[in-house]
Amino acid sequence: MLGRASGSFVVHAPPLSGTTQFVDAVGRRRPGPTLLVAATMGVARTPERAIESVASVVDCSPTESGSTGAVASPGDLTAASMPATEFLAATDRPVLAVDSLSTFLYYADDAAVFRFLNGLSAHVRRRDGLGLFVMTPGAHDDRTVHTFTQVVDGRIELERDRVRVEAADDAPDGCHDR
Repeated sequence: MLGRASGSFVVHAPPLSGTTQFVDAVGRRRPGPTLLVAATMGVARTPERAIESVASVVDCSPTESGSTGAVASPGDLTAASMPATEFLAATDRPVLAVDSLSTFLYYADDAAVFRFLNGLSAHVRRRDGLGLFVMTPGAHDDRTVHTFTQVVDGRIELERDRVRVEAADDAPDGCHDR
């Protein structure tokens, strides 16, 4: 279903629900390359088979030793957004997957993460791409979830046995499956 979709979506997914495999499956169905912004496990601890379609990774995740990957901290949203923006500017119909907005919200304030999401969503739309921004249900109050859902074109509910896509009522043209 998302193989031809464009726009940005918040993906509501409980822990261990297979979000990385979901991103890989979507990426394999799309013509453009996939960028994974990893804020949870990091690329070193992600099984290769789960990210076969991923062309590039921005690793923002803390490692077990306390040091971090390519970006100094999940709280450094400028450092995370720069390579993502460069990737999006250089590609047509890209997939941008942020594996955990919830992690970014833990390390940075809501307003900064809102600007981060808003900026990346705008770049995704300009390139006729697909943005997937994962949030953990129950980790945030209703106000926070509502605030972040306003920035995107719809919501995806990822469950163990199904995927439900809901486009926003006021979504701009082109965000629906074509």
